[in-house]
Amino acid sequence: MRLSVVLLLVALLCLGGGGGRVAASTDFNFPAVFNFGDSNSDTGGRVAAGFESILPPYGSTFFGGPAGRFCDGRLILDFLMEAMDMPLLNAYLDSLGTPSFRTGVNFAQAGCSITPANPTSVSPFSFGLQIKQFFAFKDKVTKLLSKGNLYSQYIPQDSYFSEGLYMFDIGQNDLAGEFYSKPEDQVIASIPTILLEFETGLKKLYDQGARKFWIHNTGPLGCLPQNIALFGKDPSQLDELHCVAKHNRAAKLFNLQLHALCTKLRGEFAGASITYVDIHTIKYNLIANYSRFAL
Repeated sequence: MRLSVVLLLVALLCLGGGGGRVAASTDFNFPAVFNFGDSNSDTGGRVAAGFESILPPYGSTFFGGPAGRFCDGRLILDFLMEAMDMPLLNAYLDSLGTPSFRTGVNFAQAGCSITPANPTSVSPFSFGLQIKQFFAFKDKVTKLLSKGNLYSQYIPQDSYFSEGLYMFDIGQNDLAGEFYSKPEDQVIASIPTILLEFETGLKKLYDQGARKFWIHNTGPLGCLPQNIALFGKDPSQLDELHCVAKHNRAAKLFNLQLHALCTKLRGEFAGASITYVDIHTIKYNLIANYSRFAL
């Protein structure tokens, strides 16, 4: 089974707002998508921000050359947009060559974290800053719409902000970054603080009219090649899949607390739909059973 088919199936099963339940029917009728995240869903923000160009092969398999993605083809976000018959999301900072933001915008930045950036952070575009960029975008759109229909084909309509889908794939850098300087128990102890920052951002979006939330949990961080290379030299520190056990334990605990937060917010956000997407299980299954998904 091709990976694109797997991800499309996941999209069809997850969308609908249930806490781990398969939706009885799938509604793809979103006028726009607003995405927040890190490299898992960065479609060009890091290039547009001017930090560095992304060299081949990133993007080459599908796009024919570097396409602003830290991936050799499409990201999960790209597959989801295609599943909804919508254009691929353009990065907020990448105005050059961007034909339109009418059906949404992507604020994701590779290397960013949920918690505020510091001088040693890979990217200054933390979740809080992405939220601020969204509000700046919304304010500019509102002002342009007040001038008439001149820009209507390039920007979202005012109603799109309440009817659109808000997507989130962020948090892995908060955990992975902590492991460079802290032991496992301190990394785990930081999870409530990370998620409090995430909750604050979600509440700001809700207060501004967001009602449909799609939230990815974090994947098995211990299976990332970079973490295996740096932290997996001692075989006793690896799990049954030869991934770094402590990173995967932290990811699972983060996801448990993130799921609890989503459950809590469903009770607090009146009229909202919050979909928790178990990306960890999907990715772990792909790694554990890779031969079944070979192209």
